Amino acid sequence: MKKCLITACLSIFLLCQALFGAEITVPSLDLVSRAGMEDGDFSIRSSVEAEIAISGGYKYGFSLGLGAEIPNLGKSLSYGRLDLPYAAADPTGTEYNEMIDEINDRLNNQAIISVRSLNATIREVFDKPLEITFFIGHFDKLGSGDEFQEYFGTENIGTGLRGFFYYAEGLNNDPFFRFNGAIHSVMGTGLALKGVFGNIIPALYIYHDLSFPMYQENQGGSYQPGRYSADFKLLANGENAKFELFMGYTYANHGNNVLRGGALAWFGTGPLSFLMQAGISGYETGTTMDIDNCYFLMEPRLRFDKFGANLTFFYHPVYYMNRVIWDDDNPAEKARGRADINLRVFYGDINKSAFETGLEVLVNLKVQNGEEARLWISPFISTVTTGLQWDLALRFNPRYFRDKEGDPMEGFIGIKTSY
Repeated sequence: MKKCLITACLSIFLLCQALFGAEITVPSLDLVSRAGMEDGDFSIRSSVEAEIAISGGYKYGFSLGLGAEIPNLGKSLSYGRLDLPYAAADPTGTEYNEMIDEINDRLNNQAIISVRSLNATIREVFDKPLEITFFIGHFDKLGSGDEFQEYFGTENIGTGLRGFFYYAEGLNNDPFFRFNGAIHSVMGTGLALKGVFGNIIPALYIYHDLSFPMYQENQGGSYQPGRYSADFKLLANGENAKFELFMGYTYANHGNNVLRGGALAWFGTGPLSFLMQAGISGYETGTTMDIDNCYFLMEPRLRFDKFGANLTFFYHPVYYMNRVIWDDDNPAEKARGRADINLRVFYGDINKSAFETGLEVLVNLKVQNGEEARLWISPFISTVTTGLQWDLALRFNPRYFRDKEGDPMEGFIGIKTSY
């Protein structure tokens, strides 16, 4: 199956090269290796998430995004050489549950190579600054601030509190589900209409929404059609202030309709800047709305020449990317009141030079009752080579030496694209 998929992807690439003179790029690559204790043994866990884009044309352009997602490379390679044993007789209840757990672990740690997106764009429609895109799969983020760099050439204003380093295990025990710096994302099949009017960019998305989890019935999963979404987004770029606003609605043929909306604001002058993301990441009509439907991140930043500091407060939403995040320790309760506080003090600027080093102090806590607080202290070094950023860090858990909880230390090596 994997050989057939790889052959198909290579065939598509060669066809695109022959027909369109396509360009191949790597928009995103995250390769992370973490060293620490696992079930009493020292182990190295490597995760990979990458996207390869094959694109061509400008006025009539296309883009094909191929993705690779490997939550645990070691397990993926090991399971590829191991067979499940045949049961000599009908398994007992305990044996059956152990077999199901092993199958689930194999499925959750398999290497996935897939088509993530396919976009066809017409630019300068009617000789106006308009573009229409037909898209399938993963498309734009909402409320992330990432597009300011793409459209206006500014520095990346989005928060760094995202991805593998901070949410390595994923959310809800799903290694492919983590906070990605956005309040919401567009995923499905539909049309996007954008206008580029100087420093103002409005965008409208109308699509068949594929971001919802499968419908569960009798412990199985099945595809659930009949969800259609519309989102409106507005970017406004200024020298000392930048804004991103969005609102959206999902019609659900099965279940409750969903409302969402939010804003990103960035302000900067001299050595000071401030980032805020706030909004409703998802509210199902007919249910009770409370603070756990809210996405809130606040990040003041201070920069003096090569020295700087960022302080981030992030309140987790329970409803994120059209999924509910459950508490792993108590499935009967939602993961309410969770927040992260991260202090990053650094020397250098990885956006302007090839070196940055510093110290991070990260606190994971439950705001409602103050329980389950975790503290990580992480000295780090980042450097840039041609097209790649290398991050090295050691994460120390001071509470281990007092309470003997969790791992005492964790090593971290990260590689990601940097353009």
